Amino acid sequence: MNAQLHARLIERGIALYNQRQFPDAERCFQTVLQADAQHPDALHMMGLLAIEANQFTVAIDYMQRAVKRLPKQPMYLNNLGNAFILSHQPAVALPYLRKAVKLSPRYAEAHNNLGRAYRALSQPDDARKCFARALSLEPGFIRAEAALGEMLVEIGETVEAAQVFRSILKREPYNVQALGGLSGVLKFTGDDPELANIETALANPALIPDHRVILHHAAGKINNDLGRYDQAMEHYFAGKRTSGLKFPIELHQRSYAALQKHFTRARLLLPQATGSQSDVPVFIVGMPRSGTTLTEQIIASHPLAHGAGELPDIRRTGRDLGYGSQDVDAYPLAVLALDGAQLGRIATAYLQTSMRGAPKSVHRVTDKNPQNYEQLGLIARLFPNARIIHCRRNPVDTCVSNFMQSFDQSHGYNADLSVLGRYYREYDSLMEHWRKVLPLRFMDIQYEDLIADQEGMSRKLIEFLGLEWDDACLSYYKSQRSVTTPSRWQVRQPIYKSSVNRWKLYQRHLGPLLDALGDLANPST
Repeated sequence: MNAQLHARLIERGIALYNQRQFPDAERCFQTVLQADAQHPDALHMMGLLAIEANQFTVAIDYMQRAVKRLPKQPMYLNNLGNAFILSHQPAVALPYLRKAVKLSPRYAEAHNNLGRAYRALSQPDDARKCFARALSLEPGFIRAEAALGEMLVEIGETVEAAQVFRSILKREPYNVQALGGLSGVLKFTGDDPELANIETALANPALIPDHRVILHHAAGKINNDLGRYDQAMEHYFAGKRTSGLKFPIELHQRSYAALQKHFTRARLLLPQATGSQSDVPVFIVGMPRSGTTLTEQIIASHPLAHGAGELPDIRRTGRDLGYGSQDVDAYPLAVLALDGAQLGRIATAYLQTSMRGAPKSVHRVTDKNPQNYEQLGLIARLFPNARIIHCRRNPVDTCVSNFMQSFDQSHGYNADLSVLGRYYREYDSLMEHWRKVLPLRFMDIQYEDLIADQEGMSRKLIEFLGLEWDDACLSYYKSQRSVTTPSRWQVRQPIYKSSVNRWKLYQRHLGPLLDALGDLANPST
């Protein structure tokens, strides 16, 4: 196949890609790769197709091969950086994006993606500069404006964020990013036009499913604000149906059973190699929407503590060791087989990541990735002096709040109320197991107790960390640290009690959830 035919196929494939005719586009690129397995344009475009399919590991592989062929092509570097951001590896993305803007200083998209990487790394000042540069190069660059708005929400500048989103909506009343962003930053009244715009956008049959999911969740949030709880639930249900998310609950149950089978107290207490004796790490775990962000915000307000946010490192290590595979015994056996050198390397790398941006004077650093509760056996081997804070909340409130979030495939359990209830039961069982077997300092904190007695529970938290009390912990909502979780708006407010027993507003829709939770539902509370 000659170069001229290659070029025609690539051109044809790109046109099909732009028309979102992805299977036909893939056939064009694969035809080229059959003749030239290292054709850089075909590799790059296959990477973009993989991103569209949310297969970020595949995308990275294709794009790295393209960059190897043409290491000074800014577009390849930019899109590889974007793939790393989407796969929750912003630190890895940085050098590629920096190189892209160095090679092409007027490349607005690369400046925007560099800002996104800095934003994901909780470096808002650097992110803001990148977004400003992107907008100076391309005025009206809506993706950069929307990313700036989201970052402003994360650092608590909600008024400015709303102004950014509304500026976008003046030009594009049906812009999905701006409608979704604004819905999360305001308390809506009946006078706001956004709900009508969302309904109009949802009526468009050409709206792609991902955007439809965002708008259904935005409409659910706005209807909640307006006290229209039945309409809110209708939108949440529609969003879940549109997402098509499925969760392998049976595999999940087998996986948790394997954790309880292999991580016994006898095995975890055996004299064995460990990764680090550091007592700096604090792992805040629990179900999402159980108060983990609030807990971290209180701790991070202490002058000797640093909140690192939701770090992906422990979960990524777990996946590297086989967590989530069909062979449910592989992961716990791999963890128990790690030797001192291996544990040391993992622990050292984790400490370097978690300390990024922390003052040298800090004594404790929190990692509030809730799902780390699954990895507590690994954490016990890596950091035997770590502290574990387990956040708990009324099970039904927890599940309903999860249901109202638009999560990715890794949280696909939230797409079905019955599956969500079963998932919660598995979580509860595993946490009961960890309490019995973990040789780590462990504290349960109940969300409702924290809401009822903020100072008393906050003092217990700080005492558990071995720190002296500081009144700054009572003013957690004044902190300017970046918060990237769905609770980012709530933790900018003083303690409020309206989230306690909120599930009762939706009770008539919750039959499958209550049935699946069984005795854990405790509907009398």
